[in-house]
Amino acid sequence: EEILSKKHKNYSVAALNSGTSAIHLSLILLGVKSGDDVLCSSFTFAATANPIKYIGANPIFIDSEYETWNMCPELLEKAIKERIEIGKKPKAIVLVHLYGMPAKINEIKEISKKYDIPLIEDAAEALGSNYDGIPLGTIGDFGILSFNGNKIITTSGGGALISSSFEHIKKAKFLSSQAKENTIYY
Repeated sequence: EEILSKKHKNYSVAALNSGTSAIHLSLILLGVKSGDDVLCSSFTFAATANPIKYIGANPIFIDSEYETWNMCPELLEKAIKERIEIGKKPKAIVLVHLYGMPAKINEIKEISKKYDIPLIEDAAEALGSNYDGIPLGTIGDFGILSFNGNKIITTSGGGALISSSFEHIKKAKFLSSQAKENTIYY
């Protein structure tokens, strides 16, 4: 956690059992509930969308653009407008930096701000990648890392949740340890 924090602008970090768990916890911390809509990259592994379903929320898949193969900002904004028109403003955006290639993050972050929708960066494959010198995973509200066997740095499993909010990470650590109270019988 300390090493990852130093590599990621001294953000708070929670080491977890998987990147999937990090996405799941970020959605919980953002208050995503059953029936909510969450915008998600379409070109990704199932582990990016599965946590949306764990909560009972609806993944709304956004197709890729040709330059980076990542979420298309134009299609993202179009989907947000369509969901707002029917009274279903999305609760979060899960953006994947596929194969470590940075998405068009400035455009996507601007859309996130414009519509006040939190941005989760799935940087599972992007440890060490940056955008204009900024480490991926530190541009959105939450960053996700994975150490699965097919990732840049592997421990054969595990993941991490990154946030500029110490309180979010403190709560994530509490929830990830089965919400145990700090009492003597534990």
